[in-house]
Amino acid sequence: MKVREKRGAGLLTTEATTFERFSSGKKLNVGSNVTLVRCAIYTRKSSEEGLEQEFNSLDAQRIAAEKYIQSQAGKGWMVLPQHYDDGGFSGGNMNRPALLELLRDIELKKIDCVVTYKLDRLSRSLLDFANIMNVFDSNDVIFDTVTESFSSASSSGRLMLNMLLSFAQYERELTGERIRDKFAESKKKGLWMGGYPMLGYDINDRKLLINEEEAKVVKLIYERFLETESCTLIADELNRKGFRSKARPHTNGRNDGGKLYDKKAVRRILENQYYRGYVTHKSEIYKGQHEAIIDDELWLKVQEVFEKNKSTKHQKKSSPYPLKGLLKCGSCGATMSSTACNNHGLKYRYYTCSNHIRFKNCKSVVKNVPAEGLEARVVEEILLKLKSPEVMLKIQELAEESGINEVQLQSSLRNLSETWKYLYPQEQSRIMKLLINFIELREDGLNIQINMEGFNTLLLGLGA
Repeated sequence: MKVREKRGAGLLTTEATTFERFSSGKKLNVGSNVTLVRCAIYTRKSSEEGLEQEFNSLDAQRIAAEKYIQSQAGKGWMVLPQHYDDGGFSGGNMNRPALLELLRDIELKKIDCVVTYKLDRLSRSLLDFANIMNVFDSNDVIFDTVTESFSSASSSGRLMLNMLLSFAQYERELTGERIRDKFAESKKKGLWMGGYPMLGYDINDRKLLINEEEAKVVKLIYERFLETESCTLIADELNRKGFRSKARPHTNGRNDGGKLYDKKAVRRILENQYYRGYVTHKSEIYKGQHEAIIDDELWLKVQEVFEKNKSTKHQKKSSPYPLKGLLKCGSCGATMSSTACNNHGLKYRYYTCSNHIRFKNCKSVVKNVPAEGLEARVVEEILLKLKSPEVMLKIQELAEESGINEVQLQSSLRNLSETWKYLYPQEQSRIMKLLINFIELREDGLNIQINMEGFNTLLLGLGA
């Protein structure tokens, strides 16, 4: 957390020796009837706009809080000089460095009271607020605000806090709905809704304009695919000729892109509706306001090749084992092999302990497991993981780092969960191998070890 220098005339005039006593983790008596209350000020601003100014919103919030604490000096309230400022962080989650630092200092008994300018500066989520208040209550920390006349020191104050926070969460969710509705309506009109443009296009005045040099590469990819029917061969050809993926400069100076092509990158280009002059929103397709690079005839021919290849692969492998190579016996540690048997013309698939097949010692009673039920259980666990707070946090981080639209990424992830059962078995297997390190099959259930780096790869693929 960045500790900012004091600005203007505030209460930060405590001498160093006093501060050492002040933050030592002990409540101090400053008079016969008054106990020193160490007050921390927390400030937050959702956007980074204006933070570079000499006097910004965080400074204004802190000065107001300092004056409020000064008005409570008769109760022994004194301000801590430590700054807890979160500039450019949303109040909809707890992934904020200054807030986490504040909670750690509370656990270390350095703080007796937390003051914010308004309630929603601390949190705009009812669940997060409840978690924060649990930390406050367990450490006997008072929470108070400058503009709302209540305090967590009383039962009526805590009631008002929860009521106001419910409205704050409602306002945040309502704003999100409006943004999503506006995004959907703009897509229906064929508008470009931000983010980094794909290969072949540049942005000018918030519109997609064709980059002639890059458009030649896009046309080459489509034409060569009809000849080779292989994304891998095209990727190798592009790399040999010195072509690289589109550069994506960030405002912080970092530059993504400019990388070698692989078959996934080529396929994303070949399936991108933008190149034929359309925009997509979830499962819907709308006519775009930008100029097409690829005509409909060429684009449809490419999709026909993909469909033909999918059908061929599906026929060659009608009974896949998507968990093959991932399953381990929880008793002996051996891998679980794929097996099958025929009974009255019907084929039944199983996963069987390799040591059991080789007649080696394995004490587990779970040696031969029906494949269908086990695969359904693993899929259920994976789809639940896709909706977890940990993955939602990954989405937010990737959106900030890569420039991918966060709303679009969340929508793509929801679509994946809803359409999982319609994916080809090969695609299901690929995603499972991407997201799972290994699965340990125990007598009391499954131990699924998740690969979070695989989630990163999946999310980037969905957002591309």
